[in-house]
Amino acid sequence: MRMRIPAAVLTAGVLTLTGVAATAVDSSAALAQGRRCGPGVSKSGAGTLGTTWTLKSMYDDDGPVQGQLVVGEEFEIATQGAGQHWSVTFTHNGTVFFSNPDDVSTATGIREVHMTSALHNTTQTMNAHAVRKDTGEVIDGTVVLPPAPPACAPNSP
Repeated sequence: MRMRIPAAVLTAGVLTLTGVAATAVDSSAALAQGRRCGPGVSKSGAGTLGTTWTLKSMYDDDGPVQGQLVVGEEFEIATQGAGQHWSVTFTHNGTVFFSNPDDVSTATGIREVHMTSALHNTTQTMNAHAVRKDTGEVIDGTVVLPPAPPACAPNSP
């Protein structure tokens, strides 16, 4: 004996599942758009010998002191091979806050992520500078963040 599922029941079940999936996607998108510290910025390019890189930066309030305004920098170099030696330096508004004179790549490249304190009502200029030791290839990347939204770390200076 064959069992028949009424079309109305099947349609209602599918619509319910679709609604749940759509709500989950919409909620994720809303959270990403509604970051109290604002969206991040990103820039990609190629070094003087063609090695590709990406620099990302964004505000947050989860630094070493909870609730303090920080700005983070994420820098990736797609070296396409392990064992390359690079020097990598990060600056924030012209001040060095991270430096590794011998950053050795893994099979997937180099990835450095670091943060530093930031001030409200200030534009943040984040730079990454890298030099490959054996070839002299140079990478320079810059991103600029507008002042942090007031809702991000509201008790920070």
